[in-house]
Amino acid sequence: MKIYIAYTGGTIGMVPSNQGLIPDAAFADHLTQHLNDADELTHEFVIEGYPSLIDSSNATGKDWQTIARDIEGRWHEFDAFIVLHGTDTMAYTAAALSFMFANSDKPIIVTGSQVPMYKVRTDAMINVMGAISACEELSGEKNSNGVFLFFAGRLIEGDRAHKAHTSDWQAFSSPNCPERGVLGIDWRWRSTETVKPPMSIQIPDMKEGVVTILPVFPGVQVAHWQGLLNESVRGAVLLSYGAGNAPDKDPALLALLKTATDRGVVIVNVSQCGAGSVAAGAYAAGSALVKAGVISGKDMTYEAAFVKLSFLIGLDLSSEDIKNHFL
Repeated sequence: MKIYIAYTGGTIGMVPSNQGLIPDAAFADHLTQHLNDADELTHEFVIEGYPSLIDSSNATGKDWQTIARDIEGRWHEFDAFIVLHGTDTMAYTAAALSFMFANSDKPIIVTGSQVPMYKVRTDAMINVMGAISACEELSGEKNSNGVFLFFAGRLIEGDRAHKAHTSDWQAFSSPNCPERGVLGIDWRWRSTETVKPPMSIQIPDMKEGVVTILPVFPGVQVAHWQGLLNESVRGAVLLSYGAGNAPDKDPALLALLKTATDRGVVIVNVSQCGAGSVAAGAYAAGSALVKAGVISGKDMTYEAAFVKLSFLIGLDLSSEDIKNHFL
């Protein structure tokens, strides 16, 4: 098997400096040496560090494009792809790649670490080796390939991952979907019986500033959301209470949402709870959102909802077509 590993940035390849941790320009060489020293690995690896390493806290849709085009340009040369990435926005990038490489017929796995590789107590090589093992297991298996996030023994669907912990080895969860696989001494796999549609690659121009997030909180007022729903915005993720609720006794707040949806802004309702689904209209407070033109994001993570809106807007779809993709 020939595996391409892209080091895009992140904690995994950082080293100390007078200013704190910074990316190590020689990280790709260090990782190559680690893998060459692993006697049980017989695969061919190509490891490349990006010329401009991405601090994942600064990542934007343009960075998702860069990674996707890198993979696309090497698609016929490699059997599997591993993207090393910072944890802060890793779930966003994994979701973006899952939409751009829909129903991928090769493994694309995003991973990284909580602790840099240079430290003695680090999860770096554990996660890299786990990602490689996942590539081995998935490659060639019918209907088993796709885009995933691997971390601390959990292989999560790319559009289902959520950054759930800042300081635990298990930094990511899959709140509303069972993991595809769990790696202990051996792999334990979730059965996938469905036949996937043909693969498609779409890498749209990911415009910045076209999607926003609207937080719901006690006392939220029009003034809090007006700047977020500016004229350049075409999509918004509404982080609602519980099963999809928001204040329904403030006519000005609901009117702001209705004005935005009337001009074509697609507002997707996602629960701010850690798990569960939006049940649009189950409560009066949720029904008011439906009347304002807000659509349900069902059980999506807010990361996936944000990325899906960005992706669909990048394809230059109409508001109605975008809404249909969330049905």
